Amino acid sequence: MKFRYSRQFVIFSALTLLWTAVIFLFSAQNGEESSGLSARLLAFLCGLFRYEPAPETRSLLTLLLRKAAHMTEFGILALLWLGTLRSGFGKSRRHYLLAFAAASFCGAADECHQLFVNGRAGQFTDWLIDSAGALLFLTAAGLLSAAVAFARRKREKP
Repeated sequence: MKFRYSRQFVIFSALTLLWTAVIFLFSAQNGEESSGLSARLLAFLCGLFRYEPAPETRSLLTLLLRKAAHMTEFGILALLWLGTLRSGFGKSRRHYLLAFAAASFCGAADECHQLFVNGRAGQFTDWLIDSAGALLFLTAAGLLSAAVAFARRKREKP
């Protein structure tokens, strides 16, 4: 694998760093700010669908929303890492593993960071959810890439 410098590499690298900073900024919110953001987002979504959940359902929906946010944040981060690696080193299946490892490491670092934020707690289960999001998004990207390659090969055959 030989490194090649390109505009695409610079863009993916910048987006990866920016997205990592966004994740850590969200993690720097204290417990009250974080809960307030989740409550506002849930209220928006419930209003969008004209749904008023019971209090116990609201609590469950908030939990699911927060965990889905974890998966999405780190899924996007894993895809950005994949783009960075591919734009700098070309296509390789091992880049999926490296992108997963990088996103999972950032998830672990994020959970450690939360140990020092008032009203937050770094949790092993949240790290697993972060890593699951990275794995899910990378798997979807790999399947999509394989489907596109298959369709191209099929179209090019006489």
